[in-house]
Amino acid sequence: FHNGSTPTLWHLLHPSQRPVIWVRTDFDGYDRQRVGLAVQEFEEMPPDLSDESRHRHYFDTRAFGKSAAGHTFPDQITDTEKHAVLEYLKTL
Repeated sequence: FHNGSTPTLWHLLHPSQRPVIWVRTDFDGYDRQRVGLAVQEFEEMPPDLSDESRHRHYFDTRAFGKSAAGHTFPDQITDTEKHAVLEYLKTL
């Protein structure tokens, strides 16, 4: 499961809280609460990444073609409605 530039369905429903940079915490890690990849979020690329090959594991939404901007429709629905949508999607 992967829905593009957002690591979870929760992030898809919360546009203003989408991470700038994220990396999977475990190759098979799954976030059951947010429905998606288990990730660690960052505002900036960690400075200790001197090895270029390690950069490839990080998803930087500022990079060309990797924007997490997407649709902002979820901003028009309430938190209660977002929660209901997420809980419904968990049943599918």
